[in-house]
Amino acid sequence: MASAERPTPAAPFDPMMGRLELIEPGIAMFHGFANVAFAYGRGEMLAVDTSSRTMGAMAVKAIREITDEPFAFLIYTHGHGDHAFGTDAFLEDALSHGFRRPKIWAHEDVSGRFHRYAMTRGWQSHINQLQFGARAPVDGIFDEKSFRYADLAYRDYQTLELVGEAVELHHARGETDDATWVWMPTRRTAMVGDLIVSSMPNTGNPNKVQRFTLGWAEALEAIARKKPRYVLPGHGPAYRGEDACQELLLETARALRFIHDEVVRRLNAGQWPVEIVEANIELPADLAAQPFLAPIYGCVPFVVRDVIRYYAGWWSGEPSAMFPATRRDRAADVIALCGRDAVLARARALRDEGELQRALALAETELNADVSDREAMDLNADILEKLAARERSFIARNFFSGAARALREGLK
Repeated sequence: MASAERPTPAAPFDPMMGRLELIEPGIAMFHGFANVAFAYGRGEMLAVDTSSRTMGAMAVKAIREITDEPFAFLIYTHGHGDHAFGTDAFLEDALSHGFRRPKIWAHEDVSGRFHRYAMTRGWQSHINQLQFGARAPVDGIFDEKSFRYADLAYRDYQTLELVGEAVELHHARGETDDATWVWMPTRRTAMVGDLIVSSMPNTGNPNKVQRFTLGWAEALEAIARKKPRYVLPGHGPAYRGEDACQELLLETARALRFIHDEVVRRLNAGQWPVEIVEANIELPADLAAQPFLAPIYGCVPFVVRDVIRYYAGWWSGEPSAMFPATRRDRAADVIALCGRDAVLARARALRDEGELQRALALAETELNADVSDREAMDLNADILEKLAARERSFIARNFFSGAARALREGLK
């Protein structure tokens, strides 16, 4: 990529995907769906993350066009499949060149993540297929036989040596509880994985385990204190220049702290989770205008829910939701009171007025009352497609699109 100091993040994919970017001699980044950062030039090389199985092989091929140094270390920034499942290509590279097998480093909780993935393999396949809009099942990704566990694990902090050069591993809790950010003090380069995703951070993911909004902000502030010249993120473009890196790190942290503190303030004032969600908390205008905080991956409503879940449990605060009536019973009661035709007519009117969330709630009511109602299926699908078309968060967009696609399949 060109040397612009404040790159505009791609939405949602990086325009350099599949290509290697030379940051400076001895530092490079392969742009994948998840990036791979490389440090080399002193006789041995390290890779931070290995990307996915497909893109890991592409990353190895790309770096081999500029250096023949052996890999000394492979470092997982966390255990997500798009960051830690491309390892075989790196190990095969060492074998094919007659090099010593590289040592794999990770935080100690990565192994627990891999075990959980194997235990919930079916669920992981299902939700990832929906989240990423995959048309084919992704079950094979979560086969434990294909995981490459770390050889060496650390807890809070670890220093490695790359041909006499210090490499620091720092634990963080952000998108995951097993996160690592890598600091190379001599090169003033931070390789941060998904602590930076060139978007609003992805806390509060709808179907994933707890994430850590405040811990994420604290990690970004810790990285900023190092005053990096380069920040190499898990997704999106590289960031160059101390000023640009400070802005990226501290403004992202400020956004997360703003949402966190606003939710906590409202909880302490006695507001129930449902009231906080319905308050539609928004970032201050100066933060919302930052391109690296665009709601491409995460978005403010998701972050709000992450903070609520962390502090306040699962109950919304609505008495009817403690031991709720079934969706079918609630829907049947509404239809009995209002009539099916009136409910669908109102849903269409709201759709035509652009009130798509309200329209969907009504259209879903009839579908919950009668799952075989083809007219309601068609209306729900139409509203979902319209929601997907205007949604900026690609996670939400893919969930809307997937739900619409399932309904269209049922109409065939």
